[in-house]
Amino acid sequence: MVSHRKFGLLQQEATFVQRFLDDFEEPTNGQQRVAKVGENGELIYVRNFPLPDGFEPDYIDLLVLLDDFPARPPIGVYVLHRQNGALIEQISNRFNAFRERAFHNATPIPNFTWICYHYENNSWRYHPEDPARGDNTAKFLAGFFAEMSR
Repeated sequence: MVSHRKFGLLQQEATFVQRFLDDFEEPTNGQQRVAKVGENGELIYVRNFPLPDGFEPDYIDLLVLLDDFPARPPIGVYVLHRQNGALIEQISNRFNAFRERAFHNATPIPNFTWICYHYENNSWRYHPEDPARGDNTAKFLAGFFAEMSR
């Protein structure tokens, strides 16, 4: 069971991610981009995460495991393989992607592809008194988007 304090911090993280998502135009599927904390407080789920120009479609659902939050940064992102095989192929041109496997102390999840992305040399300077000032999940995902745009 996740502590009330940690769940509150994760809710704040989801709010930061939502602000990041709100800066993008609506995805081609016409649905909203949404970030929310998972029921168990161990992940943030992102629906319709934006993808850079050249990706078809221009969005993907993903999740970020935060089981060691706020002590450690997320390790990679996870995408449900069954619904996103073609997009995962495109993403694997920029990142290493492993179906139902993970490395660097990341947790493998059945039916998901783990995409190897690490943030700022895997450093993490989280400031619980002012999370916007330090590293946070929105900055992690913004870095992931930027790397895909190269």
